[in-house]
Amino acid sequence: MRQIRQGTNCRRQEQGYKVNDRVVVTRHNNAILSFLIKEDRVFDILGYRADEKNDIRTGDIFKAKVINIQKNINAAFLFLIPGVKAFMDIPEKEDIRPEQELIVQVVKDSYGEKEIAVTPNYSLSGRYLAISSGRKGVGVSKKLPEERRRELREKYLSKMETTKDLGLVIRTNAGNASDTEIEDEFDALYGKIRDLKRRAEYSVPYIRLYSELRPESGFIRDLRELPEKIVTDDPEIYEALREDFRKDEELYGRISLYKDDMLPLKKLYRLEAAIDEAQKRTVYLKSSGTLIIDRTEACHVMDVNSGKNTDKLSKKELVLHTNLEAVTEAARQMRIRNLSGMILIDLINMTDIKDRKKVIETLRDELKKDRLKAEFIDITGLGIAEITREKKMMSLCDILRNCN
Repeated sequence: MRQIRQGTNCRRQEQGYKVNDRVVVTRHNNAILSFLIKEDRVFDILGYRADEKNDIRTGDIFKAKVINIQKNINAAFLFLIPGVKAFMDIPEKEDIRPEQELIVQVVKDSYGEKEIAVTPNYSLSGRYLAISSGRKGVGVSKKLPEERRRELREKYLSKMETTKDLGLVIRTNAGNASDTEIEDEFDALYGKIRDLKRRAEYSVPYIRLYSELRPESGFIRDLRELPEKIVTDDPEIYEALREDFRKDEELYGRISLYKDDMLPLKKLYRLEAAIDEAQKRTVYLKSSGTLIIDRTEACHVMDVNSGKNTDKLSKKELVLHTNLEAVTEAARQMRIRNLSGMILIDLINMTDIKDRKKVIETLRDELKKDRLKAEFIDITGLGIAEITREKKMMSLCDILRNCN
């Protein structure tokens, strides 16, 4: 068992200790939090309740049974396992009936009075690919270079011709992989989904056909680049990570158990300060401006305010500088708070079209760094940037509030 023993920042520098690109996983109250740290700063956070009901995770696949149909909203209610109800939007032209047995995948956690949300179009994901049911064809991440996109699409279109009702998505991470690595993952995922369908055919309802990785392992798998280190101070989490990545030599060797009573892991990486920051309404920018983050029933709103002009910039230069800093920080706040749905950024008004284009370009570049799908939609005449971000789990604030 490998152990990391570190002291102060001085000790870390003396030992050549790098703090770039590492994942730190720890418990906080009744939550398990995963932090991606880049350049000695928290870049992303994923959290979940450690006592999830029945340990049902987003991504799990079940053979479920339909309880009833709500025709007025074109939805069905199902039991995944006895006593655990789920909600499902019925796809167009699908004939779903009570007592019908279905293969479904969990797409959203339960929250408050809302049941778990599921879909009959299930998928299995790897680091580079995702294979899904219910649709055919090959999709390739738009973040990959055009030539590489065309090459991968043509290659895997021929592979998918023999499959029935299965589609393939080639993820952004494939851009850093060799052809052999992608092919090996395709074979593994295709074998898993074929076995899953075979099991479902002969299984009774209320069977879990596929268990998604623990959220912290999925967080690591979905990163754009492999972290230099994966560190946890919890022996149970340490063993679970080793189990999840036992077949991945690159990641397995990077997992370490931290033990140092003199300097706890949370203090070493200033994690408690990051947790506090992710819950505050006001975020202070280096330029002395602020980002005010509010939540409404329909969306999240971020209001950009300029501070004192300490650098003696012109008003136009100050507005551009503050807006550029604000959109960079706004994208980071979306990641560390796990904000989802519609997000509005009320920028300081810009009169120069070139400045507006520069801010939009910077915002788009920052959104590309997100492990979840985050898209810039438009900027209104009033200077409000509209963004949508995929929802997979509750926001960090909601998780921490429920875990206190």
